[in-house]
Amino acid sequence: MKKIFKFLPLILLFLVGCSNNPEKSKIFLDKGIDYLYSSQFEEAIEYFDKAIKYDNNNYEAYYYRGCSKYNVFRRQEAMEDFTKTIEIRPDYHPAYFNMGLYYRMINDYDMACYYFSKADEFGRPNMEDYLKICP
Repeated sequence: MKKIFKFLPLILLFLVGCSNNPEKSKIFLDKGIDYLYSSQFEEAIEYFDKAIKYDNNNYEAYYYRGCSKYNVFRRQEAMEDFTKTIEIRPDYHPAYFNMGLYYRMINDYDMACYYFSKADEFGRPNMEDYLKICP
């Protein structure tokens, strides 16, 4: 019985350290954004991974990780991150817009129009030029 009490503080520390921690996630998110804007995409991805580890509902971490992956030509993974962003926050227009850009790049104009329309619906400004390809 005494052995259990001896290890209880370590067990509690482990459980608290591995739990959801939005504050810690925000710190990693901010550092990842710094790397992203410095075009250090692989480093950014590492920090966004950590942000997601501490808060798997951090839609911004998924979004920015998707942007970073897109820039290193991991486009399918980027699309998965944008999709996850939308799952968590269905009105987040930047994810719809980036998905529209991807589909336009691969000449799938129906899907591009769908995502551009959703971005416009949720308030992304200046969508007129992107929507010109749509029926």
